Amino acid sequence: MQYQVIARKFRPQTFEDVVGQEHVTRVIRNAIELGRIPHAFVFSGPRGVGKTSIARILAKALNCEQGLSATPCNHCAICEDITASRAVDVFEIDAASHTGVDNIRELIENSRYAPSVARYKTFIIDEAHMLSKSAFNALLKTLEEPPPHVIFILATTELGKIPVTVLSRCQRYDFRRIAVEEIKAHLKSIAERESISISDDALTLIALQSDGGMRDAQGMLEHVAATGQDVSADTVAAMLGLVGRTTLRELASALVRQDATTMLDTVGRVYQYGQDLGQLYRELLETYRNLMVVAAGYTKLALPGDEMDFLQNLAAETSFDELHRALGVLIRSEEDFRYSSLPRITLEAILMRLIAAPRLNDLGALIAGAPAVAPAPTRAAAPVQRVAAPSPASDSNLPKTWEGFVSFLKQNDQALAALIGRANLEASDNGRIRLSAPGSFLTDQVAKVLPDIGKHASAFFGQDCRITVTAREDTQAAKPKPSELRSQVRQDPLIKEVMTEFAAEIKDVRVKE
Repeated sequence: MQYQVIARKFRPQTFEDVVGQEHVTRVIRNAIELGRIPHAFVFSGPRGVGKTSIARILAKALNCEQGLSATPCNHCAICEDITASRAVDVFEIDAASHTGVDNIRELIENSRYAPSVARYKTFIIDEAHMLSKSAFNALLKTLEEPPPHVIFILATTELGKIPVTVLSRCQRYDFRRIAVEEIKAHLKSIAERESISISDDALTLIALQSDGGMRDAQGMLEHVAATGQDVSADTVAAMLGLVGRTTLRELASALVRQDATTMLDTVGRVYQYGQDLGQLYRELLETYRNLMVVAAGYTKLALPGDEMDFLQNLAAETSFDELHRALGVLIRSEEDFRYSSLPRITLEAILMRLIAAPRLNDLGALIAGAPAVAPAPTRAAAPVQRVAAPSPASDSNLPKTWEGFVSFLKQNDQALAALIGRANLEASDNGRIRLSAPGSFLTDQVAKVLPDIGKHASAFFGQDCRITVTAREDTQAAKPKPSELRSQVRQDPLIKEVMTEFAAEIKDVRVKE
């Protein structure tokens, strides 16, 4: 007997066989059982999720010799002919190669005649969005007033390209990507029936790479099964041209820890072994996406246990904001990488941008005056240095004055120092410190962080300190000029960090009245 590939051998033959589209099959079955059958259907959704398979099953359900039924027998002549794609009253048309109006006119002319042996003439138009505008217009009249013996099924991966005038004359069904666990369970069943020895992690990897498409998943299983040996996750990665888990973990860890040396070594190794840098980029995007959602507290990822442990441990070394920023950089730079004639250099430049960028601190922590989150230590090399800054002086070298305290804050908490630097010392007596700030907004901001400032002051001055702040009465009189305001804002550490990160510039500065 001639060998059949897995995708054809295990193609669903009944509605019950279809995986992951119960919301579609349930409604269609009910319609058949109630006798409420529309004359035209639109099946839309990603490729390889069962659109044409369900269209064929529907054709069998409508034409089975055993009678109209949601469960066709699959043994009568008509069912067998539809399964073998030789039924004379079921027409499968590839719209990608039959786009013209003449093709549709021929179809319309054919539809006028009664079926030869079946109850209905069934026209399955695959990739229907490829039809030309004139072809759609020619089809409209027939869709509006179809012969009673005709059923149209339009399948498409791009619903937005189907004219609304056509959609309004059809019953629409939206197909979904199939869940990873459902694909994995189906592949496991196929592997057992085909005597394919494959590990659980390998099945998970195939299911993840299929992007929700069962046909692609079955094709990959067929591919790796050709090795004739026990199939592991590493085997799958090698045969599908994927980057190994160890390599990807090394690269992600190096980026999070700002380890430029390890990053360059890893990219160089991938390039040297002839692996696809584009695949590396895509998998890195996926890894950063997983890190981001894990940092947000989401744990329902269909990943092996050791992979989840790795993601959770690495996410704990940085912040959600930093992961979100890094993922944004990767997404925005993807087009530059894709069209680059020097992919290795472009990739290294993009990843170096991630490493060299200032770390984003939690905004809520900054406003509340909490210390900034320091970047995690590297494993193999120091992070790229952006500014050659001298080592801060010890507390003992600073005068025990207000100016000395502000310097102390600059060394230990720049966010607090930026706020307190705008306030003036009005009075200081035995640990009782009174400040004034220009404007109510800044006064409120300073007031929110007074407990933290007080703790730092108590540690610096060696005594219990109580700090209060009031708004200055002469704010209007001492209102700075716009040019002075812009200069002050540019010097603010937080503003400087935002401007550097997003390549921003200050257009205008206004004082809140």
